[in-house]
Amino acid sequence: MKRDLALLVFIIFHALGATAQNPIALEFNVQQLREEFSEENANWTYMSSVENLYMPDKGDLFMHRNNPNSAYAFVTKWENSLTTFNIISRLKLGPAETTDESIGIICLVQRDAKGAVVVEFNKFKQFRVKQMVGSYYRYISGTAEEKGWVKSNLLRGKEDYNDVEVRVALPQVDVYLNGKFLQSFDVPDYTPGMMGIAIGPNTKAKADYFYVYTTSDEKEKVEKSSEVKDKPTTPVEQISKLRYELEMKDRNLKECQMERVKAVSTLEEQVSGLMAENERLALQNRQLDEFRSQILVDMDEDAFLTIARSLKDEIIKNQRLEMQVQTYRDSLRITHQNYSKLKLALLDKSIKKAEVEKAERDRQESIKTKNDIEADLKEKRLLKEQEEWERKNIKPQTSASATTSEAAPKTKVAETVTEEVKKKGAEQRPTVAAEPSPMPVRVRKAVKKTD
Repeated sequence: MKRDLALLVFIIFHALGATAQNPIALEFNVQQLREEFSEENANWTYMSSVENLYMPDKGDLFMHRNNPNSAYAFVTKWENSLTTFNIISRLKLGPAETTDESIGIICLVQRDAKGAVVVEFNKFKQFRVKQMVGSYYRYISGTAEEKGWVKSNLLRGKEDYNDVEVRVALPQVDVYLNGKFLQSFDVPDYTPGMMGIAIGPNTKAKADYFYVYTTSDEKEKVEKSSEVKDKPTTPVEQISKLRYELEMKDRNLKECQMERVKAVSTLEEQVSGLMAENERLALQNRQLDEFRSQILVDMDEDAFLTIARSLKDEIIKNQRLEMQVQTYRDSLRITHQNYSKLKLALLDKSIKKAEVEKAERDRQESIKTKNDIEADLKEKRLLKEQEEWERKNIKPQTSASATTSEAAPKTKVAETVTEEVKKKGAEQRPTVAAEPSPMPVRVRKAVKKTD
């Protein structure tokens, strides 16, 4: 809790310290550098290498930093002696995936390369202001945990340009984004330094322009100081100036010599190529001369012309025949393709017909099987009905016979009486119908079932 409170107090104090001073209220109306990036010029060191590509492209400066670990400062060779100036640049980022892929302005680069101010933005609508202190950066905006990045609605969309502006009146520095004031801070003990464009690691970006303005008073002061510097007062200064001029001339001579060496090597390559081509043509000429000399042996020129014309006509005829053969080959190929399509169509038709016939056979077999099953069920039903009928009609006769057998041991008197009664009754009762026979059983003939 104490740590969070201390961090909050530090942020509030830092923010108040950064914005407590008034913005620089000067009129920057004198242009010192105007760069439209329409073509290459002496104010910038354009390059094309594996890690860096900086070149004009359709009125913009195209930049590509192909190094995933470190940023790069594309500084101008224009020497800045101003302590009061205003930098305005319009920048746009290409496709980006991380916050480290950024673009912005770097200025006040000190001669010992241990001090500078960077104002940059990324693709996620965040800006950052940082100051180089020795070999590392101190974040003036945001916090160390967020690496100085601060969310801002002043930044435009991903495909739009953003205007970045830095106003300097040493030791004060003001930062503007798209014409809106962001913050102010001081850089004590700073002197005028180089300036340019800062590009983040593994970043693609474009710059529309880069302008530098100053005030009238600052321009007069710089001109007077430069005049005083240009007038050496002592022999040592004169010797130093001459030595510097000689060194510059020697450097220019060395550069010219390097250019001359490159030009000579290029010309040598071209000459060697031309010599090789000449040797090839000379060889062809010798071969043609040998052919012509062999043909013209013991032959006049008219005969040679006749043979040459005949040979030409034969060559033309062969070409026409080759074209016809190629036409026939194309026709044969097309015919073969059509034949293959026809075979496929016939095969498809045969397959469909076989499938229909098989389906019809399966349907007939299923119907036959169904009929056989129904016949079996009907036969079982008839057998069951026969059994029921026999059980109901044959059982009383069996009981009557049993009763007669039980009555057998009766006395003779009873038997006599019974016989008499039967005789009398036989004379009077009508004839009894014959006992009904059981229902015929249906015999089913076995049929062999085919698969």
